This record gives sequence, structure tokens and C-alpha cells, in this order.
Amino acid sequence: MLNFNYIILSLAFVSSLLYSQEEFVNDSYCGSDDVVNIKSIKYPWYKQSVDNTFQRALEYSESSALNRDIVFEVPVVFHIVYNTDEQNLSDDVIQSQLAALNEDFRRLNENASNTRDFFLPFAGDPQIEFYLATEDPDGNPTTGITHTYTNRSGFPYLDFADLFTGDISLDQVKSSETGGVDAWDTYRYMNIWVCNIEDSFLGQVLGFAYPPIDVQDALDSLDYDTVPDWSSFEGALSNLDLQGIVLHYPVVGPNNPQADDDGIYGNEFGKTLVHETGHFLGLRHIWGDALLGGGCSVDDGISDTPNQEVASNFVCDFDQDTCSDGANDLPDMVENYMDYSNDQCMNMFTNIQIDVMRAVLEIARPGLVEGQEENQCIPGDINGDSILNVLDVVLTVNIALNLDSNNDCADINSDSIINILDIVLLINLILY
Repeated sequence: MLNFNYIILSLAFVSSLLYSQEEFVNDSYCGSDDVVNIKSIKYPWYKQSVDNTFQRALEYSESSALNRDIVFEVPVVFHIVYNTDEQNLSDDVIQSQLAALNEDFRRLNENASNTRDFFLPFAGDPQIEFYLATEDPDGNPTTGITHTYTNRSGFPYLDFADLFTGDISLDQVKSSETGGVDAWDTYRYMNIWVCNIEDSFLGQVLGFAYPPIDVQDALDSLDYDTVPDWSSFEGALSNLDLQGIVLHYPVVGPNNPQADDDGIYGNEFGKTLVHETGHFLGLRHIWGDALLGGGCSVDDGISDTPNQEVASNFVCDFDQDTCSDGANDLPDMVENYMDYSNDQCMNMFTNIQIDVMRAVLEIARPGLVEGQEENQCIPGDINGDSILNVLDVVLTVNIALNLDSNNDCADINSDSIINILDIVLLINLILY
């Protein structure tokens, strides 16, 4: 039997969702904040655990322990779940989506030049790259793209009952038992499901992602005197098969021939995945995801994003300034990937957003980048400028003569000794 507090929380959340939908002029949105809020109805400690994980990542990002030099490489698998030929996106479309994702996560996107001058000091290169998995969980070769027919015309994002059960109906696409595809090991792969997301009573969801969460931290926060059935909570949080991203098929890939099939425009350049990957790596919407409003008093936790009262509603309005910060006031950062801007407008992550995402990879999703800290230099690139030249030779000689500190990048033949042989090999690399 539902208790009174549970009913009150459910009704409050329903009201807030219905109210928030009035803000979205084209009735489409990202469902990632709904995930946290819906889970929190059934598990009130869920949001706290998400917040704790974010805070840990933020604190780690501010420490000297954060490695800012490594280019993290994340293996990805796309699961295409289709009912019609139109929904069965080609591998070429997926390749174009991956290319767009990598451009944005290396700040190589063409529209990076559109970042306004006063935001340029805040914009950075996340140094995160994504590649299609070449080996499946069983060790077999793979393209990193699966295509699975389903007899379902689509998958609803939410049923009204979800607001009382704490479930997300769209998670059915993540299970073969409900017409979807089972996840690959979510500790080792970033799983992305692509399907037809059906309209819900809240509107059209373009995508959503589960946030990083620390299961043990959540369990440690439980009050066992008031939560007798803590085992069900443990099961809900430790269901790792839910981790990943789900996308509505028309918004995938810049060369998608089905773009705008659903009558929703402005999402044809593959930025939806960039936005959802930001959520997957711990970022919130730039206006802070207030459940019942809150306006400018609610922040996204990132200090180099200006306070913003509401989403930009898929309009690229460079004059929008919903919060005043006094003499140093900046307009809303509508070009940020974590706003609800149209694809043409989105062009930047801030430096602190980047640090948080990299911290999440290290402390909350370590399996995606496991072992990458050990060998992240170009052999011979002693100064880390990605260019092999005479300066690297001089530095290697100094290391060999014990005139400078050791550098693993100088050990070109990997014999754990830096000597004349490494110098010769480096010269050959430069010459040839």
C-alpha cells in the first residue's frame, strides 16, 4: 500500500512535469532529469546519491589528482532497434553521428567559431574521444553497431503509471524480453540505443541518459530504521543494464535521411547525443533542473556557466539574459551543449564542465577508460606537444645522462631503460 508521503511526492512531481511542459514551445525535450525525479519518488535517497556523486566529481576536478592531459578513449556500441526500414538507420548514419560526437568532444566542430567572444575564455577541449567497439563482450570481432528487428512500432518514454512505480517505460528497449536489445557490459562499453521513442503524455522525448551514481554511497546513506526493504533499493541501483543513452532515431547523425520525420526541427546535426553524453558523464542542464521552479536561485553546480532561469526552448537567442549577476552580468550561455538550444546553436562545453566529465570517467565510470593512464604518450614525445623534433632528442639525451627526470615516453623500445638506443630510435622516427 502506498504511504501518504509517497502519494504527495508523486502528485508534486506530476504537477511539476505538466507545468514544465508549458515551457517547451515545440513539445520536445530531454528526459534525463525526469529519470532522477521519477526514481526519487520511489527511492527518495536516489537524487541525493546522484548529487553526492556529482559533488565528489566536482571536488576531484578541483584537485591536482585530476589528469587533464590524457585523451580518454571510450568504446561505444550502438544498438539500432527498428520496426520499419526508416527506423533501421544505416551504418553510414551511425558513423556520421560518431564523427559529430568526436568533433564536439575535441572542440573541432565547425561552429566552434560561433562561440561569443566573452565566452571564449570558458570554452575548452574535453579531450574525450569515442570509438566503435571492435570486440564484443564475448571477445568476437564486431563493428560496434547492432541491428535488431522488433515487432513493436515504438517504445513509449513514460506511462502515467511510471510516476507511481518509479519505473521508466523506455527502459524496455534495453531488454530482449520486452522487444529491445540487452546491454553489453555497461562497465566496459557506453551503450547507445536508437529506436522510435513514442510520444508520451508529456510530449516527445529526443533522448535520455542515466546519470553516474555510486551504489555503495547510496546504500551507506540508508536509514535502516525507516527503510525496511533496503534490498529492493540495492537491486534498483545495482541494475547496471540500465546504464547508457537512448535516442529518438530521427535525431541521430548529420546525414540521417529520416531527420525531421517526426515534425520536430532543429535537431539534425547530431547534437542530441552530445547533450545526452554530457548527462551520462554527470552534467546537469545549464539552468539547474529545478523540480518545482526556483528560477535564478537554482544552479547547475558549474561556476563558469552563468545562472539561467529557464531553457532556451530550442531558440538561439543571443540576447536572452534571464538572470542578472550585477555588474559582471553575462547573458545566458545558449550555445552550451547542456541547454535546450537547436543544433546549429550548440558549440561549447566550459572548462569546469569538462573537468567534471573527466572526473566522472575516473571515479564513477572507470571501466570505460581502465588502463589508459599507463600509456598515453606518443613514444618520443617528451614535452607532450604531439610533435617529434630535435627538442625531444635533447630532452631524451638529458634523461639518459640523468640530467633530467625520467619520462616513460622516452623509453621507445619499452625495455625500462632510457639510453643511446632510445635516442637512435627517436632520431629514426623523426627522420622517417
